Amino acid sequence: MTLRMGNGRVKVHPLLPLILAVGAVSGMGKRLLVSLASLALHEAGHLLAARGLRLRVEELEITPLGGLMTIPDLKAAPPLHRFLLAAAGPLANLCGLALSPLLYRQGVIPFELTGAFIHANLTLLLVNLLPAQPLDGGQMLGSVMSRFFPERETARWTSLTSSVIGLILCGLTLFFAIQGKIVFAPAFGGLYLLYAAAVEGRQDTAKYITSLIARRQKLERQMVLPVEMVAAGAEMPVHSLLGRLTPGKYHMIHVLSPDGMTRLGVIEEKAFCEAVLSRHDESLGSILTYDNPTSREMSLTR
Repeated sequence: MTLRMGNGRVKVHPLLPLILAVGAVSGMGKRLLVSLASLALHEAGHLLAARGLRLRVEELEITPLGGLMTIPDLKAAPPLHRFLLAAAGPLANLCGLALSPLLYRQGVIPFELTGAFIHANLTLLLVNLLPAQPLDGGQMLGSVMSRFFPERETARWTSLTSSVIGLILCGLTLFFAIQGKIVFAPAFGGLYLLYAAAVEGRQDTAKYITSLIARRQKLERQMVLPVEMVAAGAEMPVHSLLGRLTPGKYHMIHVLSPDGMTRLGVIEEKAFCEAVLSRHDESLGSILTYDNPTSREMSLTR
């Protein structure tokens, strides 16, 4: 089911109505609705933050595991904006916890569901503060690290953090099993984080293309882009440089000789983008040979 939301759209995962129907038949419908209300509060926090930061939300999909928000120009946004956007969801659940007694006294939530509302908001708050991608805590950690480290190094550390937390959660299920208790939720969450960490390490090309799209939209709005100069050895493969580029900037890649003392030529981003799509495993020096033979000859004859 898809609903329009201004210039964006809201999608409801087909499993969600089915889960609600099963819950209603089994007598848990009200508790599921309270959990859904807590999830809606969480996503409302993100949406309000996106609107305040002037980030265009193209799509919001509500799934049984949470909300998936699509923001085309998020990669080009400043790290502070990305941090605030991620923090807005847990903050909304914190507000839900603080307002729970007031909602009960005003008769908005009956007594038998107040505990469920507190539990749902507390769970969303604590789980999303875990410093693991793609949770809000992982997004917050990544935005802070991106101010001090290159994108590839940031992605590597956040991926490692996700893997460690995933293993810990899987270990909790094993620990409970040894104690004679069967608890699957930590294992499901842990496996999801391990899967997300594995996927994160294989998305350099997709992230680069996404950043180009976001950068074009930023250029259409602002007409100005910052330029970033990058120096790299001629033997470096094209794919190895992807994670070191900064989203939202136009790159000029200076290719150096093996001793690092001579500039062999400059690769503009159009040639680099074509190499990403067609010669992903070749070296930067080979791009100069094929795409900029004149500039390389001039550099070598100086």
